[in-house]
Amino acid sequence: MRQLRWWVVCAVLVGCGRSASSAPALQIQTVNDITITLEYKRMPVMMEAQTWTVRLSDAQGVPIDGADVYLDLVMPGMAMGQQKPLATAQGSGRYLATGFYSMDSQWQVVVHAEVAGVETQATFTIDVQPQ
Repeated sequence: MRQLRWWVVCAVLVGCGRSASSAPALQIQTVNDITITLEYKRMPVMMEAQTWTVRLSDAQGVPIDGADVYLDLVMPGMAMGQQKPLATAQGSGRYLATGFYSMDSQWQVVVHAEVAGVETQATFTIDVQPQ
């Protein structure tokens, strides 16, 4: 019975650790009165499919729809060619883009959002892990 209780405690602790580490990471910036939120997989791994969620809202917190949004994935330490996934509108100020990081290192994810003919961009830094 004592061993069973120990096993249950371990299972609960491991389960809790997994749920915390699997929660998405968020970074937020406000530029030109537009709040840009980037949501992505916590601790991303190179060459693994990624989904980035961009949320746009105005100065009053109202979601912005109808924007043209794309990402520019840049590895500052080395030229990696162009990686510019387009984001598709999901409604309620939410946009999704997919792609991958080709190497482990520190990357910059530059979010470009054109709203009412004005381009706004925000740069987010993400550390990518090896496989």
